[in-house]
Amino acid sequence: MKDKDKYVIFDLDGVLLDSESDLEWLNRALKRALEELGVPPTENNLGKLYPGGLDEFEESVREFPGTPEEIWRVRDRHYVAEKVSMIQKGQLKPFSDVSYLERLKPEYSLAVISNSPAEVVDLFLKNYDLVDLFTAWIGRGSKLEDLKKIKPNPYFFEEIKRKLGEGQYWYVGDRESDAEFAEKAGIDFLYLTRNEEGFHDLKELVDYLS
Repeated sequence: MKDKDKYVIFDLDGVLLDSESDLEWLNRALKRALEELGVPPTENNLGKLYPGGLDEFEESVREFPGTPEEIWRVRDRHYVAEKVSMIQKGQLKPFSDVSYLERLKPEYSLAVISNSPAEVVDLFLKNYDLVDLFTAWIGRGSKLEDLKKIKPNPYFFEEIKRKLGEGQYWYVGDRESDAEFAEKAGIDFLYLTRNEEGFHDLKELVDYLS
């Protein structure tokens, strides 16, 4: 590990991994989960299983059959299986501008904090030969109780800071919840929108930090 005191931490989905421009894979996974649960795959029911609402998961699925733990296991199993398959087949890929991050390595240590499952983060970095680019990374666990630790809770930052040490930190994200996470963690936030206000791509962000 290089001894640096400046760290840039990246979100995964929408920042490094292009998993949101076409959500057919996600809808396919969640429809399978609903079918296994015996719940009609309506748009409303799909929305209750979407990643953006995980902080309210137990409340959202209270009318589904089964306990929240049982529902979560089914949902997570189908979500992970489909996402892993899409990465392995090369159908969920890094954004083309991820290569620009190499320019940051002489001055910064790079890391990843994601609400995606830890095994998905691991696979993404290994499958696309990005392991050497990052010093540390962390994703969520697979249990329902692990949802209490996801962003915007600063838990993941405290975990990764123990690995990296004291220094100046930036977090790069594409959602308001990422900004809230950075604020709670007490670190600077860099807003990567790719299509609206903020940084339009990683090249622009790298130019800013260089």
